[in-house]
Amino acid sequence: MSETFDKRMTEWKEQIDDCLRSIIDDSKYPEDFKDVMRYSMFPGGKRLRPILFLEWHNLFAPPNRQALVFACAIEIIHAFSLIHDDMPCMDNDDIRRGKPTVHKEFGEGKALLAGDALLTLAFECLASSLDEKQYPLVFTMARLVGSRGIINGQYLDLYAKCESVSDLVEIYRKKTGALITLACASGYLFPQMSGALNIESEGLLCGIDNEYYDIEAQRGWHYVGERSSETEELVLGAAAFGSSFGIAFQLYDDLSEYLSCEQPDGASILDFASLDEAKIMLNGYLNEAAAALDRNYHGDTSVLREFVEKFVIV
Repeated sequence: MSETFDKRMTEWKEQIDDCLRSIIDDSKYPEDFKDVMRYSMFPGGKRLRPILFLEWHNLFAPPNRQALVFACAIEIIHAFSLIHDDMPCMDNDDIRRGKPTVHKEFGEGKALLAGDALLTLAFECLASSLDEKQYPLVFTMARLVGSRGIINGQYLDLYAKCESVSDLVEIYRKKTGALITLACASGYLFPQMSGALNIESEGLLCGIDNEYYDIEAQRGWHYVGERSSETEELVLGAAAFGSSFGIAFQLYDDLSEYLSCEQPDGASILDFASLDEAKIMLNGYLNEAAAALDRNYHGDTSVLREFVEKFVIV
């Protein structure tokens, strides 16, 4: 990775962490309960999702405080999903990021409530910080956390029969890819939906269908009403990047576990494909993500391209 990439990641991560601390500190929960929430958030992981939001936003305009809060709301939702995902009734994991999971450290009751609190806190952040023209993004987030994304994907992971690569990819698309797709597409849309830029938000349906990339039988982000062909093409690219990169990210995790001789939590791509086949799949999705950046964006996509290169396995 280049020095520019590492520097940018460090700067974004510091801004995100400072904002997350402020959001939790300013919440009205008891201090000992805030400690449970902080435990789940810090030290953080890659902060991949909010960084992707900020990078896509940066292609159109430098992110302001309002955009940073939206990016943090995405990360807060991710943290909620991890707390619940780790619980005994779900994946029953004892360790997360090298330390005991939240329910192991604080008990199941506090863990469950901390997840609930983080989910609602994310929407509280959005409601208090968005311009009126950006409100449709809240609808998008709700769908991709619920019926079109994380929760639906978790249900499929727990209760549906996973019998093929396509079944597994569908779970990955919802459980992992939905929030990454949201981060990328909403990151690019966010500055264009502000009142200052005079973009009619009612002309943009901020939602993604069940496959997250189909529009009138083509890949892309959904629109209603009048739409700019150039804007549409660029938002289609952001959504396509997020969809492909989101699946690749989960495949990379599967392969990393296998190559490190770690026991997978659940179904893995290696249950249905050889190591070489899995590498081909991973790199294929990464190539799709890179191809999505070939559109005529008016900003520097080099950092996003380095994101893609970071996850290649040969």
